[in-house]
Amino acid sequence: MTKTRQFWTFISFLTFLLFVMAIFTKMYWVNIFVIILGLLVNKKGSNVLFPGYLEKKRKAKKQLKELRELKKKY
Repeated sequence: MTKTRQFWTFISFLTFLLFVMAIFTKMYWVNIFVIILGLLVNKKGSNVLFPGYLEKKRKAKKQLKELRELKKKY
């Protein structure tokens, strides 16, 4: 269940709603749950929600590493 795009989209939307509710009701302690859910989405759900972005990021990191190695040689 944790691998589906709909699940992570729902968790992201729930996190946003909790944040808005905490701001409007001035119940700032709710932001603890917002932070926890946000970190959970970032660590576990970003590869499901943004697969293209992560692939570009990996390629860019690999190219940067290769460029740094070439620069060290000269």
